Amino acid sequence: MEPLSDAVLEVGPRIFHVDRSVLAEQSRYFYVLFYGGFKENTQHRICLKGVAEESFQALLNFTQNGSMNLNRRNVTELLETADFLDLQRAKRFCVGYLEHELRVSNCFDMMSYSKQYDCPDLYDSAFNVALTHFSDILYHEENEFNWLDKETLVELLQSDDLFVSKEDIVFEAVMKWVMVDPDREKYFEELVSLVRPAFLSLSFLDVLVKRSQNPGGQDAYTRLVQTLNTKPPETWSSMDEAISSSRSYETLFVLGGKHEKEQQELYAYLPKTSTWKVCAPLQRKNLTQYAVATVGNLVIVTGGFFRGDFVWYSIDLVAIYDSSLDSWSDGPPMNISRNCHCAVGVGLQLFVMGGTTDEGVTGEVERLDLVEMKWESMSPLMRPVERAAATSLGTYIYVICGRDENGDVYSGIQRLNTEANDWDIVSYSPMPRYDICSTVLNGAIYTIGGQAFRFNLSTEEWSELEAQCLYRKFFMGCSSANGRIYILGQRRARITNDVPSFIQFDPYLDSFKVEDTNLPCPLPIRGCVSMRHCDVC
Repeated sequence: MEPLSDAVLEVGPRIFHVDRSVLAEQSRYFYVLFYGGFKENTQHRICLKGVAEESFQALLNFTQNGSMNLNRRNVTELLETADFLDLQRAKRFCVGYLEHELRVSNCFDMMSYSKQYDCPDLYDSAFNVALTHFSDILYHEENEFNWLDKETLVELLQSDDLFVSKEDIVFEAVMKWVMVDPDREKYFEELVSLVRPAFLSLSFLDVLVKRSQNPGGQDAYTRLVQTLNTKPPETWSSMDEAISSSRSYETLFVLGGKHEKEQQELYAYLPKTSTWKVCAPLQRKNLTQYAVATVGNLVIVTGGFFRGDFVWYSIDLVAIYDSSLDSWSDGPPMNISRNCHCAVGVGLQLFVMGGTTDEGVTGEVERLDLVEMKWESMSPLMRPVERAAATSLGTYIYVICGRDENGDVYSGIQRLNTEANDWDIVSYSPMPRYDICSTVLNGAIYTIGGQAFRFNLSTEEWSELEAQCLYRKFFMGCSSANGRIYILGQRRARITNDVPSFIQFDPYLDSFKVEDTNLPCPLPIRGCVSMRHCDVC
C-alpha cells in the first residue's frame, strides 16, 4: 500500500491538516513517523503528544513560509519544541534570535541552555562573550560569576583567548569564586594553577608576598595565599611553562594620511591598555584608494591609485608590514593593477577582489599564497563592483554592496567559498551603499555607514542597530577585536580642520563609547584591521 500523502495531526484539542512529504523533508522525526514502517505510516489521523498547540502552529507556519514572530517570552518554548520534533531549520532560526539577544548578563545561561538543547553555535558565541568580557562579569555580574559551575570556570581560565587587561584579574577571580563557599577551597590548587604567574604585575605580587608573610592573618584570603606560598602548583614552578603560556588578544592597526605626504602613517591601538603606539610608516607618496588587510602577524597593502609626473593610474603594489619586526618590505606585485578594491585574509592567504582598473570596474579575483609568495587567479565576482566592503569568517569571504560598472549601487552580499572557489549571493542589504565598512563578530556581519545593520549568517536575517552616534554618518574603517567593534571616522572640529573620531561599540553591553580628542590617527584613514598577539616575558 502506498503511504498516504496527507495526514491530520491532533495536537491537544486542535486539529492540523499537514502534508506528510513537506514535514518529512524538514524533520527526521516526521520522516520516521510517516515513513518508518510504524502504524502511523497508514493512519490518516495521528495524535502528537508532548507538544503545545501554539508552538506547533508557529512551527508549522515556519515550514510553509520560513517566518516566525519570536520574542523573549516564546523563543525558548519554540526552540525546545523544534528540538523535540527535529525541525532543524526552525531550531536554527530560534538560535539566531537568541544569539541576537546574547548579552554579558545572560551569557552563562545561554551556555547552559545551548548544552541542554545541543546548540553548538550558540554555545560558542556565549562562551566567546564570557571570554572577552570576563572582567565585566567578575565585577558587574557578581551573582552570575559566584555561582558559576567549576567546570565552566576551568574552561574559561585555561583558555589562551581569555581577554583581561592584566593577569592579576584572573588570580582575583579564582580567590573570589573559591571564597564564596568553604567547600570550594579543595579546588583552590587546581584553579590557581591556571593563573599565569609570569604575567602577574610586580605590584600585585608584592601585595601577595606581604600577605603570605602575615602570621596573624586569619581571613580566608590570607590563608589561601599562605597555602599557595608553601605549596605552589607545578605550573608555577616551571619557568619554561610560565614564559610560553601568555594569553592572546587582538590589536588594531590603522593606516592612512594625505596622499601628498611622503609617507602613510601606521598606528597600533592596544585595547588592553587603551593606548596608541607609533609604528613604522609606509614610505609611499601620491598614493590613495589602496586596500589594507591582515594575514597572521602581517599587515598587507595592495594596489591603489598613484599619481605619476602628470596623471593618476592604478598600480599593482604589494607592501607588507611585519608587526614582529616593525618594518615594511615589498611583496610580489599583483597580476592586475587596481584601486578601490577590497582585500581580506583567510588562513595564510590574501584575497583581492574587484575594484577599478584603468579600463573600468572589474570582477577579477586573485589570491596570494604567503608561503610560496605567488599570485593565483580565482573565480571572478558574480557582479563586478568597486568601493565595496569585505570581511571573512572561517573559509568564507563576503563582499558587501559596492558600485557596479554602470555607476549604480549594488545591494548583494556575494560569498566566496575559498575551498571550492565558488561564489553565490547570500542576501541583499536593506540599505545598499558603497564606501561602507564591515566586520564579523560571533557569526554575524556588521555593516556601518549611513545606518548600521547586523546580518545573522545562520538565519540570514537583518536587524538595524539603534545608535544615534552611527545614524546618517559615514566612517572610514571598522574592525572587531576582543568582542568589541571599533569604528573610525572623522568630525569637523573647526571650519578648516577635521579630527579623527573613534567609537567603541560593545553589542553585548549595548554601549557606545565615543572618543575624538587627542587621537593620533592620520586623516584620511585608509584602513583599519585587527591582528591577534601574544605577550612575551
